[in-house]
Amino acid sequence: MMHRIIFLFVAFLAAFGLAQEFTTSIIKASPSSLGPRSPVDTPSAHINNKRQSSGSGSLFDVTPHSFFSSSIGVLGCKINTNRVAYWPDEVDCDNLCVKLTNVTAGRSVTLLRIDHSGGAHDISYDAWNYLATGHPAAPGTAIAGGAMGEVHYQYLPADNCKSLITDGSGKLPLMGANSMNFLSSCLSRDTWVGKNYRLWNLNDSLCHKGYDEKCTLAAGANQATCPHGLGSGAAVSITNPTDHKVMNIEYPTGKEVPA
Repeated sequence: MMHRIIFLFVAFLAAFGLAQEFTTSIIKASPSSLGPRSPVDTPSAHINNKRQSSGSGSLFDVTPHSFFSSSIGVLGCKINTNRVAYWPDEVDCDNLCVKLTNVTAGRSVTLLRIDHSGGAHDISYDAWNYLATGHPAAPGTAIAGGAMGEVHYQYLPADNCKSLITDGSGKLPLMGANSMNFLSSCLSRDTWVGKNYRLWNLNDSLCHKGYDEKCTLAAGANQATCPHGLGSGAAVSITNPTDHKVMNIEYPTGKEVPA
């Protein structure tokens, strides 16, 4: 009798151990047992991380921006400043060209993403006004407003934005003196900017100071070489100053004003 009791007790312990091991294996395999997922692990987090720098998706917070700027030193006098995106992501060496479509109206614009915002998905006032109304931001057609509802975005190969570079070169115009940190990061690997840039001896993005002349960058150098000396010149020295003015569009009147 005692042997039978011992046998049953040992069998119970073995079965309990197997059950515990089985339960533990189930717990390890079950994501819900780990508690709420961290934001990084959720599918939506991956979509949010990706959405501003590549691929495509939808935005509901596209708002107008009336003053030109560029965090990487793109020269406003050599691009179409009415087609610029000011978004939260740091500017990328490849994904600089984005197409926005007003989902309701079906209207689209293509923009250069060359500035880093504090959190808003701003775009040039003229581009925003066109998406919202079908008309440019000008006296009589400019409107006031905030986000316009769902806007679909799609990143395009950067060559699709070459038409927004107005000097005819198709190369991103950068300040020779103040764009080197960004440019160096693009030259350190195979990127669109690394193959499609041009340095100028203009010292601010609004083209107020410097010389309107091209600079060169020798292989391996960390400083550009310009005919008049890099970073020299006070008031801008150009052949026709009127052609090089950067113009902002005043919100909400639609009037053009010098930057």
